[in-house]
Amino acid sequence: MSLRKRFFAWMLKQGDTFNRKLYNAHKKDLFQGIEGTVVEIGPGTGVNFPYFPLGTKWIGIEPNDAFHEGLMIKAKENGINASLVNGNATSIPLPDASADSVVCTLVLCSVDEPKLAISEMKRILKPGGKLFFIEHVGAVKESGLRKAQNVFNPINRLMADGCNCNRETWTTLNEGGFSNVHLTHLKIKGAMKLHSPHILGYAVK
Repeated sequence: MSLRKRFFAWMLKQGDTFNRKLYNAHKKDLFQGIEGTVVEIGPGTGVNFPYFPLGTKWIGIEPNDAFHEGLMIKAKENGINASLVNGNATSIPLPDASADSVVCTLVLCSVDEPKLAISEMKRILKPGGKLFFIEHVGAVKESGLRKAQNVFNPINRLMADGCNCNRETWTTLNEGGFSNVHLTHLKIKGAMKLHSPHILGYAVK
């Protein structure tokens, strides 16, 4: 396990309380529709576990093994029937149509190939299954905030394990071949200004 992976896992864990404060109300509302077998992409420290139904069959796709032990402990504490699979967002080692719900929060900002990642998430969903997402995104084009994001992005990638603060992830989701995409743009109060523009919602296969 590399020092970089260990450091990123430690850093993310320090932000768990702040993450809950920022997203708690949004997750309570959005995740009400989660059911069946849940596949979560990049679950990190397991901050989404409290929002899943008791007894949920959960499969985590987490490439950073520095998170694995903590994830299994937290899953048990939250009454989640959990298993972990080695893989990543662009190569999910699960069969086609094997998930009722896919959860992806604050992940698409950092994957190398977001179109491929979304295609993989759609592939593993059953017909009618839903991809639930919360992502920070680029601000409105030509706005002062978007220009600042563009300037800062190389530093952001370096500091935050490849995270991009200026991606138009909504476009990639809308072009992902889903039957319906229910998507809301908003700014998250309390977030760092460059990371305040967000999208949240769900896409139906």
